[in-house]
Amino acid sequence: MLTYLLHVTICWSLFALLYTLLLRRETFFRANRFYLLLTVALGLTLPIVGHWLRALLPLPDALPAELPALFVGLHRAEQTAAEWPALTTGLWAIYLIGAMLAAARILRGLAILYRMAATGRQERLPDGAVLIRTDRARLPFSFFHWIFIPEHSEAGADFEKMLAHEQAHVRDRHSADVLLLELLCAAFWFHPLAHWYRRSLRTVHEFLADAAASRQTDRRQYGLLLLRQAQPLPALVMANHFYQAPLKQRLLMLTRQASPAIRGWKYGMALPVLALLVFYFQKNAAEQRGPFVEKQPVHMPAQLEKQPEFPGGIPGLIEYLSKNIQYPAVAREQKIEGKIVVTFVVDQTGAVTQVETVRVPDAAPGYPEMAAEATRIIRQMPRWTPAETAGRPVSCRLSLPIQFKLETGE
Repeated sequence: MLTYLLHVTICWSLFALLYTLLLRRETFFRANRFYLLLTVALGLTLPIVGHWLRALLPLPDALPAELPALFVGLHRAEQTAAEWPALTTGLWAIYLIGAMLAAARILRGLAILYRMAATGRQERLPDGAVLIRTDRARLPFSFFHWIFIPEHSEAGADFEKMLAHEQAHVRDRHSADVLLLELLCAAFWFHPLAHWYRRSLRTVHEFLADAAASRQTDRRQYGLLLLRQAQPLPALVMANHFYQAPLKQRLLMLTRQASPAIRGWKYGMALPVLALLVFYFQKNAAEQRGPFVEKQPVHMPAQLEKQPEFPGGIPGLIEYLSKNIQYPAVAREQKIEGKIVVTFVVDQTGAVTQVETVRVPDAAPGYPEMAAEATRIIRQMPRWTPAETAGRPVSCRLSLPIQFKLETGE
């Protein structure tokens, strides 16, 4: 999970940097909207594609070797049982509380909007939008096909401009984007880039609506209307408000000359970034799966010039297991002991890959839990010093017996 979050952060950071440096000040508002939606989705999916690549890559051949059996006593398991599990449980609890609060905020906003729609006076407009008069609205705002306006709004030039602004939101279905980004921020409430995407996309929505509404009048007059209506009002979750910060950016974009089409080349810069990320995730998947090597005959362990070595050798391996492995609760409660044989490959870079357990047909209850724990601890091993033969590093498949035994003394 942490690796996935790191990869998502890398993707979003690069795409956000490109947008901030090259695209944010251009008047290609529709293209910017598409860019933000596409890159937020790419950031979520590219790391997953990396896992798919890992599953599709072929397995490398490896030379076999065997390690001595290691003993895992109950007292060693209890050393860490109250540390890491408690920490991860606490972090998950904090995450779930934050996600539930964010989801509750969204549901509350939706409930308010639906209640306002149900109690307000409705009028269908020629373009299919529904105008809702309500005393809960101070300024016009919209949500999907609903446009909420103050109860006693009077027709006039200013009203028509604000209505045109909200109709642009409805016509371009901006509320779908808002809902999507609100859900994203609920799931990633702790991630600042998720909130950056939400703010950036809402700002682009305002640029688009301002551009559409200002075509019906003088841009200077429309800018003066924005200034007159600029007042700090509480904004409803999910709604597109006529006045929504940042006002300064909206006025600058309203008066800025349209960007020449030639500047569209800037969007092409996203392709090298995308290619770099795909290469990174493909390389990362290959390293986890194991390097590509030519097929070679299986040698006996004696033909290895140098065995793979854990940092610190066998004593270091024993210390690593002692500090990190946990005696499974099910096996401890049922007083189950047993030996788990784990096979894994130390590849040419020293990375641990292809971790498996040797299945036992008549395994006792508790064996699956012990096998899962042994597999977990091997997967988290640091890099080894790879094996060597003929003076070059080679992949080597190791067999490690781990004995789970219920002893409580030193």
